[in-house]
Amino acid sequence: MRYFFLFACFIWVHAPLRAGDTLTLAQCRALAVQNSPLQQKKGLAESTAALQLRSLESNNLPKINLGAQASWQSDVFGLPISFPGVEIPKVPKDQYKLTADVSERIWDGRLNRTLSEQKSLEKELTLAQTEVDVYQLRELVTDLYCKALLLQESAAVLESAKKDLEQRLKQAEASIAEGIALRTTADQIRIQLLKNDQQIATTAADFKTLLELLAIWIGRPAADFSITARSLAPPVAPTVFNRPEYHLFEVQAKNLQLNKSLLQQRTQPRLDAFAQTGLGNPNPLNFFDQGFKPFLLIGLRAAWTPIDWGNTKRDQQVLDLQAKNIEVQKANFEQRLQASLQRDQQDALKYQALLKQDDEIIALQADIISRADAQLQNGVMTATDYLTQLNLLTQAKITRKTHEMQALQARELQLAKNGDQ
Repeated sequence: MRYFFLFACFIWVHAPLRAGDTLTLAQCRALAVQNSPLQQKKGLAESTAALQLRSLESNNLPKINLGAQASWQSDVFGLPISFPGVEIPKVPKDQYKLTADVSERIWDGRLNRTLSEQKSLEKELTLAQTEVDVYQLRELVTDLYCKALLLQESAAVLESAKKDLEQRLKQAEASIAEGIALRTTADQIRIQLLKNDQQIATTAADFKTLLELLAIWIGRPAADFSITARSLAPPVAPTVFNRPEYHLFEVQAKNLQLNKSLLQQRTQPRLDAFAQTGLGNPNPLNFFDQGFKPFLLIGLRAAWTPIDWGNTKRDQQVLDLQAKNIEVQKANFEQRLQASLQRDQQDALKYQALLKQDDEIIALQADIISRADAQLQNGVMTATDYLTQLNLLTQAKITRKTHEMQALQARELQLAKNGDQ
């Protein structure tokens, strides 16, 4: 039974969303992050790093260079003496050489390994920055979703008011037919119905626009889904959890430390083994050996820069200053985030407190309507005054829905900023 339950949960989480589905805010946030074009940067960074690492690995393989040279020179080496009966060969002024050079790095002070670590870290930096950029979509989607919810709830209130008005219109028409009411009463109700329909149409158009914008951000081809409001919960404490910016700061600090190591390793001695072979006319190793002759040269080559006039030290100081700058950016980020979370928490508390007053206002206004209904029937109150009171009730209900959605939005913004679903 346990395994069946786990399997059912897996299917529910991974099942594709179909047209007509109801999407929660958490699902919309996840879809926005998943379908962002910025996610492609991760694949590009992976491919780039793989190619760069392969290139660095090839630095450990022997390097082969083929060369050819033909030259003419105005003077050549010659012995300043002569011996009777001995012909000393002359070095030709036109010389030719075909070479093959092979070299292999024996020791590079671990420079190549550090460069490989640097390329891997550059990839991680790109991934971390992408996570930060994509994360901003969570707040944008939360704002769109909550605004759409507000319009949806307002439309429901207006539809309820419309039914009320239609019922009042029927009663007015019945009274007119019995001769106990004027046609003006029915016309005034019709005017109010038309105004109500205008509000419904405007709300529906705005709701459709927000839903279409939401569909674009979450990667849906059309706004073929519905949204729902979760029950309000107490505001969360303004704490910080899984923000990707912290990982970005950490990777940036690692990158600076690696660059400091790289500066030290660039000044380490390097040792290469090399070999050169080929054909030369004359032989490059023996100018008196005429004709195209083979030659071979093998050995070791060392290079070292013991003095760089303080450049490495100054570069390290620059990296230390950059590390401090990262710490300043991190502190500034934490300060802004804490202030933003605190503001969201206070907003959520404020709007939840207003809900209690809204309920009292609606109850009082509903009581006024019940008394006004009897006064209208007895001719004590005019239809205009009655409709005014009815409109006040509708606006009070819309105001309550507004405060309810604002409290929900403040709470959801806290969750979005904290890194929660």
